[in-house]
Amino acid sequence: MVTTLVQTLVSGILVGGLYGLFSSGLTLIFGITRVINFAHGDFVTLGMFGAVLLFTWLGLSPLLGIVPVAIGSLLLGAIVHRVIVRRTLSITGISAVDAQHGQLVLTLAVSILISNGLLMLFGPAPRAVQGVLPGVYDVFGVFIAQARLVSFLIALLVFLILYYALQRTLYGKAIRATVDDRDMAAMVGIDPDRVYAVSFSVGIMLTGVAGCVLATYYPVTPTTGGSFLIIAFVTVVMGGLGNVVGAFVAGLLVGVIQQVTAIYVAVDLQDVGLFLAFVLVLVFRPQGILAGRRAHA
Repeated sequence: MVTTLVQTLVSGILVGGLYGLFSSGLTLIFGITRVINFAHGDFVTLGMFGAVLLFTWLGLSPLLGIVPVAIGSLLLGAIVHRVIVRRTLSITGISAVDAQHGQLVLTLAVSILISNGLLMLFGPAPRAVQGVLPGVYDVFGVFIAQARLVSFLIALLVFLILYYALQRTLYGKAIRATVDDRDMAAMVGIDPDRVYAVSFSVGIMLTGVAGCVLATYYPVTPTTGGSFLIIAFVTVVMGGLGNVVGAFVAGLLVGVIQQVTAIYVAVDLQDVGLFLAFVLVLVFRPQGILAGRRAHA
């Protein structure tokens, strides 16, 4: 009984690390640019397909494919921001609320475009990377899949790099200044538009990294992004809107809740347990489990 519980908790934490990573990207984008990206889950799907294609065509392991997939995701994020997000903010005479409504519709359109484009190119059949990190570790009766362990460690490392960048670099200082007072930041030489563009691109890059390592053990279809989007939104709200640390911690919690529900209730009801926990957080702590810290904290 104890071994089963420990196994469940470990499995939940390992998958929750990746939830936390791509959810950190979503909360980073919202906390800084105030853009709610409905295509966020589909960018995770693109990262997974990128890993699968690099492995299929070039025999490149997803662990090595992280670099090209991350760079591609970063560039794609920059393009989406410049072509779509930035344009809604640059329209004269439009209010901030109307701009956000436009961004919601446009990012939803991007989501539909990505999922249907992938469906046309690759069909509905699931794809996966086979034979990468096949090992299983037995730690005092608790079995840990090598692919999940390595994926979690990569997710944790990338998140720590992100946190360090937000806390200790000039980029992080520019973010804090822009979030606190955009006009004052512009007066001291910070380009808010550039801060927004970089933040949006980095948020999308995190989805690419998460998708790439997810592909080592999780099959992908063109519509996989829908489930990831729901998880990301739940995680972001539970962690506190705009709180990167809260998103990562909440991602671990979400993974554990899903695994506990799947093992002790039913696999088909794991999302029901997640939404029940989500409702409880909204009722008793609507500001999030780690409220009081901003996206750059």
